[in-house]
Amino acid sequence: MAELQHCHDGRSMHIDLAHQVARAALVPFGLDPEARLDFIKYRENHVFRATDPDGASSAIRLHRPGYRDEDELRSELTYLRALRQAGVEVPEVLPTRTGELFTLVHAGGESRHVSAQRWIEDARPFGDIESVLAGRHHPEPEAFVRIGALLGRLHAAAISIGVPADFRRSAWDASGLAGPAPLWGDPRALASLTLRERAAIDRALPALHAQFSALPTSPSVFGVIHADASPENLLETTDGVVLIDFDDFGTGWFVFDLVTAIFHHAHHPRYPDYERALITGYTRERPLGEQELAAWDAFMLARGLTYLAWAAERPGDPASDFVATEVAPWVARLAELYDQDEPSPWRTSTHPLPEKDPR
Repeated sequence: MAELQHCHDGRSMHIDLAHQVARAALVPFGLDPEARLDFIKYRENHVFRATDPDGASSAIRLHRPGYRDEDELRSELTYLRALRQAGVEVPEVLPTRTGELFTLVHAGGESRHVSAQRWIEDARPFGDIESVLAGRHHPEPEAFVRIGALLGRLHAAAISIGVPADFRRSAWDASGLAGPAPLWGDPRALASLTLRERAAIDRALPALHAQFSALPTSPSVFGVIHADASPENLLETTDGVVLIDFDDFGTGWFVFDLVTAIFHHAHHPRYPDYERALITGYTRERPLGEQELAAWDAFMLARGLTYLAWAAERPGDPASDFVATEVAPWVARLAELYDQDEPSPWRTSTHPLPEKDPR
């Protein structure tokens, strides 16, 4: 219980202290104070599973301090409720006994905003990022049909719900992805990059920004997105796929969610099948425009650059080290190809590169 978990605001939290905070949150959410608490994971937030004596389980999320303010958390949880009411397969938010969507918990000298959700039973992640990138994940294309359909329903609901007046989240737009101050930081700051790799990224960023700035932002292509539909945030259940962890959701191009869902499989020899399956599932729910498809590979590069930026701000983190050694060289190569207007590695003679919008 003495394992140290590092918080990205420079402070740290022991697992036993995180347990104290999670335990203190049970009563405000109307849960059994004697529920069994199991630590599940820590990436950006601490997540615990609380199991009552009768077997009912809830997910307790301790939100990282300094990352989301109360207005942003309220936007996330309110929108999550609206999506679920619209029939989208997302977690059920559990309110506190007073009807709030989150609460501030004090325990052991620490304070954390805490939210709770109904536990999704008999669910497993679609994959973990490291095994996927290492080529050890071999799903059938039908899995991507289901994922595409889920994202199509998500975006159709987002269009119907719209962007509320009190919505407080960042935009994954041209500036958020490739501007002077991207949402996840500067990918060029990753210390492991060579001079050549850093130079390639330096050339690619303004070109990406220009290409994205030329894309339409009408409600049919740009709206509320999940923004992190990675394999670990897609849970497979007996009833289908559930999308979890809306920590980074905001506004952006809908195609960015599709690209995120498949980015980690770009090395896989069946990538062309996976991409076709993803698009097939999506277009069963709503259309995908030609301009979005034409910018697909640019969004793939932008997605890769966000991971480099994420790793640059977390030196010493095992996941950051993995990105630096395994992901960064490949993403830098994508930047070189993009700068030279050459096809991405996953494009073959039987899977041509869509025509790119003029830059």
